Amino acid sequence: MTCADGWVRRVYPILAAYVADFPEQCLVACCLKVRCPRCLVLPKNRGSTAWSHPRDPKKIVEILAQRAEGLKPKAFVSQGLRPVNPFWADLPHCDIFQCLTPDIHHQLHKGIFKDHFVSWCTEAIDGGSDEVDRRFKSMTQHPTLRHFKKGISLVSQWTGNEFKNMEKIFLGVIAGTADERVIRAVRAVEDFISYARFEAHTESSLDKMDRAWSAIHENKNIFVELGIRKAFNIPKFHSIIHYVSAIHSHGTLDGYNSESPERLHIDFAKVPFRAGVRNLLLVPSRGHEGLKATQNDKDGER
Repeated sequence: MTCADGWVRRVYPILAAYVADFPEQCLVACCLKVRCPRCLVLPKNRGSTAWSHPRDPKKIVEILAQRAEGLKPKAFVSQGLRPVNPFWADLPHCDIFQCLTPDIHHQLHKGIFKDHFVSWCTEAIDGGSDEVDRRFKSMTQHPTLRHFKKGISLVSQWTGNEFKNMEKIFLGVIAGTADERVIRAVRAVEDFISYARFEAHTESSLDKMDRAWSAIHENKNIFVELGIRKAFNIPKFHSIIHYVSAIHSHGTLDGYNSESPERLHIDFAKVPFRAGVRNLLLVPSRGHEGLKATQNDKDGER
């Protein structure tokens, strides 16, 4: 590699962090999507505070090798594995399961907050989505806050900035219209997200982040009592148990958040896809013209 000083040097890279969304994490970890790619927690226990043993890369490679030889190791089923040949099997000094990092954008902003708690709270309050929209519309405008003048129920595509702006005011929106434990649960979630976004941490901030995580679990059962949820064995809900340990091992979460490269989806995926669709739409029309021309030539020959 050419280094910053202009010299070309031989480099031996070591994989330390693998930034990916949940489906790709499961693919890399060779596990089913109903399992955690980092630990051996059972699907039915993903909504609890119980810790599970981390996945062992050496044992996983042995189990997959036995499976490839036609054997049926019990651990293959008990650990929820898939028959995949892992690219990381021969990488030196690499624990791929420790390399899989948390993702604030998909797991917190879009997952825990928007997809789960916003919808649960909407069902928990009187008036449902109509009341939530009415409260968002009546919010006093402020230069540092986004005003959702049409509410939030009609928005289909959300950006990271919109998630963050909604988080700033959502607690005030539902205040006074939901059960007190619902308010506490939402406050704990927003506290956890706030601490997760810190660009620098101390033992004090990590302790507060851990307490916010505990508060989420202390108040979550209100949604069961209201008949909104039956269980919390949700992959993204379980994923936050690994956040504090990931900060200890890899540093602050903004260093490996997928929100920054998410913008590249437009340049490298959406724009080329639309261009390809336009070309496909043009091909049939040219084909029909060519078919008509060929038919006319045949008619002229006749």
